[in-house]
Amino acid sequence: MRELWLRIVSLGLVIGFAGCGGTVASTGDTTASAADTETASDTTAADAGADAAATHTFTCNQVMGVSVTGEWFSGGFEARVGDPHWQAVTLSHAYVDLWADPTNTVWATPLTSPCAEQSDSPDRVLFVGCNWDYTTAAEWTAAFNAVIANLQAKYPKLKHIELLTMLRAPGNQSCPDAVNAETVVQPFIDAAIAKVVADHPGFVSAAPHFEAPNCDVFILGGPHFTADGQAAVAQVYGDYYANHQ
Repeated sequence: MRELWLRIVSLGLVIGFAGCGGTVASTGDTTASAADTETASDTTAADAGADAAATHTFTCNQVMGVSVTGEWFSGGFEARVGDPHWQAVTLSHAYVDLWADPTNTVWATPLTSPCAEQSDSPDRVLFVGCNWDYTTAAEWTAAFNAVIANLQAKYPKLKHIELLTMLRAPGNQSCPDAVNAETVVQPFIDAAIAKVVADHPGFVSAAPHFEAPNCDVFILGGPHFTADGQAAVAQVYGDYYANHQ
């Protein structure tokens, strides 16, 4: 499987290698937030931009994750949420276990599009966790808790952390042409996020169950996106976060 993706990378079709599913619902609700996702999809780009300009609760929002995260962040997400208040730290193979290590070099990854203010210490982090080896909720819970501790230590102005995994394929089922199951969220990942949120009330929350609008957004069934797919997925995330700043 990894060899196939490396061949794809060498052809210039994708950048990096990443995956790991979707997210759980917000604090206190372990069911998917379909209404939020549908509402976000219906929001126009113009409305999203207007909302973003008017309702910034946080000075600097930092999106963190693997290279696939960077695809939608740079694919039009910022234009919808308000560029001066958002930045990203994304890197190929930047799995959750690496972020759990405070000395790992992933922490030296350069910023993408730094916030206009407070870029060295964001007050909100959207963390996209990914790991292909973990198979239990306990492993994920320990890793997320370590990441949270590191974020608190490294960013003294941090007020809130929101946990995500990767974008789900429609219905959280592999697309017909998928060469792997990297866009399906396993229940133990959802369970781990729910537990971590419950253990950090008010400080940590979970994102809605974001799903791809269709399988056409993916290259070979995911997790990486086509050029048009990057824009479509950026709209899914952007329309939601424009109204949840």
